[in-house]
Amino acid sequence: MRQDIERLIEIVARTRKYASFFEWSEKEAKELGVVEELVSGLNATGLGLRNLRVQRPDPPDCVCDDPNGNPVAVEVSEIVCEDATRLNAQGHNVYRAWRPGDLAAKINARLSEKDAKSFQRGPFAAIAVCLFTDEPALTADFAKRELSSVTFGPYTQIGAAYLLFSYDPGSKGYPLLPLRVAA
Repeated sequence: MRQDIERLIEIVARTRKYASFFEWSEKEAKELGVVEELVSGLNATGLGLRNLRVQRPDPPDCVCDDPNGNPVAVEVSEIVCEDATRLNAQGHNVYRAWRPGDLAAKINARLSEKDAKSFQRGPFAAIAVCLFTDEPALTADFAKRELSSVTFGPYTQIGAAYLLFSYDPGSKGYPLLPLRVAA
């Protein structure tokens, strides 16, 4: 029992202090948890994805099957301010104020990084990217307004991208914003 308490204290001490809703002690668990919420949100619209699993070796981070049983690759990446994360870890209580254009630039950079990867164990019927965030000053409403006229890409591999927000008690769910990706 004492060892369990000490382990829990150690985990809490290592937990990131800033934008930590999606933080898990293990990377695979974090990625799977994020993609579970993505799949749940997409399936609520009738998509019918199933058989979600972690992919090793990655990339992709996860794979699920479309309604026809074809594999769909899902890459995961976080939208977070690294400076605010570092400063909060040092004991400063700061947050990122997102200015117009900042979010689109950050998303474009992440999507470009993911598109440049060599995906293992393909071919895949589709490759999607799930960007997730728990930034305290970045809301789904702000992102919708900011990204309403933005098209990302074109990319050579990515066919779909989404921005997933941490749990919102008002909507009792995880806001999910489809991103417009050029074909």
